[in-house]
Amino acid sequence: MSNQEDINYLLIDEIYTPVTEDDFENLKPIIDDFVESYEQNQDKPIEDWLKEKFQSELPDKTEEEVQSITDEIIESINTFENQKESLKEARLKGRSKESWFAQKVKEATSGMSVEQTVEYLKNLDEAVKIANDAYTKTILTQSGSGPVSQNPQLNGYIAEQWHAQTFNMSAAARGSKYRATVLEPNGKRYAANGVDIEIYEELSKHVVEKGKVKIQKIVGPIIRRYQSKYCKNSEATQKAFEEGNYRGQQSLVPEGQADKMSRKAVEFIESPDGIRSTPLSKERAVEMQNEAQSGKWNDRNWNDYKTQDIAVGIGKQVANGAVLGAAIGAGTEVIEKLCKGEKIEGKEVAKKAIAGGADFGVKAAITGAVKAGAEKGVIKCIPKGTSSNVIANVVFVGVENAKTLYQYWKGDITGRQAINKMEETTVSAAGGMYAMRYGAAEGIAIGTALGGPVGAAIGGFIGGSLAYMAGSAVGKAVVAARRKITSVAKTVVTKAYETAKSAVKTVVSGIASVGRKIVDALRFW
Repeated sequence: MSNQEDINYLLIDEIYTPVTEDDFENLKPIIDDFVESYEQNQDKPIEDWLKEKFQSELPDKTEEEVQSITDEIIESINTFENQKESLKEARLKGRSKESWFAQKVKEATSGMSVEQTVEYLKNLDEAVKIANDAYTKTILTQSGSGPVSQNPQLNGYIAEQWHAQTFNMSAAARGSKYRATVLEPNGKRYAANGVDIEIYEELSKHVVEKGKVKIQKIVGPIIRRYQSKYCKNSEATQKAFEEGNYRGQQSLVPEGQADKMSRKAVEFIESPDGIRSTPLSKERAVEMQNEAQSGKWNDRNWNDYKTQDIAVGIGKQVANGAVLGAAIGAGTEVIEKLCKGEKIEGKEVAKKAIAGGADFGVKAAITGAVKAGAEKGVIKCIPKGTSSNVIANVVFVGVENAKTLYQYWKGDITGRQAINKMEETTVSAAGGMYAMRYGAAEGIAIGTALGGPVGAAIGGFIGGSLAYMAGSAVGKAVVAARRKITSVAKTVVTKAYETAKSAVKTVVSGIASVGRKIVDALRFW
């Protein structure tokens, strides 16, 4: 096995246009203008004011286009606010933010096919494809082309693949270096006392060749070996193990049988870093065998697991992205430079927003400003035509993080609590994208578009801009808090962050030139 190699190619896309100081300089007066206009028109419904503002700022747009942009911004912010409250309630009930996020993904993909769901889940389609291929090969006859095998022990072979492939999908979702494989027979019969499942360390080497990254995956050292016995009850399973010599192999048994056996047994396979397969009962394995042999096999048998487990992993990655953004700390420093020497009295709407009061109108105004700047082509890092959903996402996170930094500066929360709040803000906003089914409809993964480092830089600038609008003292406080939280973030950053950080180019001219060629599929792996 150590000589096996699997070569994959991933295109390197120019996913992000680097953020420059010119972008920030061009964006600041537009944000100032929109927020000023909003403050002067608070007597009007936000929707009416925003539509009128767009009509004056974007005269080339039709009335229908302006209405569509306005509606999209209002809907997006409403959704993000609702999802923030939904996550808050879930956390109060003891639920993790990753589990909450996974449920949002599952709801968004409930009407999708297995293939669409897999493609949607953070570019983990290749890991799932391998799993499905293995299942299909197990279900069909040895030729792999059908008909379905009528072997009465098919449920046992299905169980082996279940453990190996649910393990692999968890490993892929969580960035683990370990993988599992079911050992195939060398002929029509399996070797006596042969190993059923092995967990090995996957070694990889990356080489750039003509605009592509070649990932050479090599099967490395075998870490653990398992012998699987799926008998009708614990007594029968115990007896099956006693009839063979399985030295050096752990005993893998159906869910619910391990505690009833005299020998040491496990109900899942597990790697040293804590990745586990999903336990499977004998009864469920038999059900799946019957479904396959009767022609009623349902791909959704695997999809519920795939969606839940991979989505939990992605939830962790989204949270890691928030830590990455805090560690980069870009954007906030620039607004301090642009506002240096200005005596800013402060706008009441900004003061109220930054202190944790009503901020819906401010978020709508800033989102409108960024959208207008993009459509005018004065902000090069945001392509013309970028969805208002995506822009609203970045603005929402930027404003919420500024509020968190202000709380941190005042001493209301600790650095770790501030990081947690930033993680929850990012996860809830990402969940909002799924709740709107925007990503599902367009095939866009959270983390592309304006996500990642560019989103962090723009969000930081937006938050800093709002803070300075609240007055010079508040602006300086938020910038100071950002500097401090950057060092905190670097101490709590996870292995996933380290992987992400290696894909980001270094800071250029004091600004994170965050948009060089990045492989999105590898950013959080």
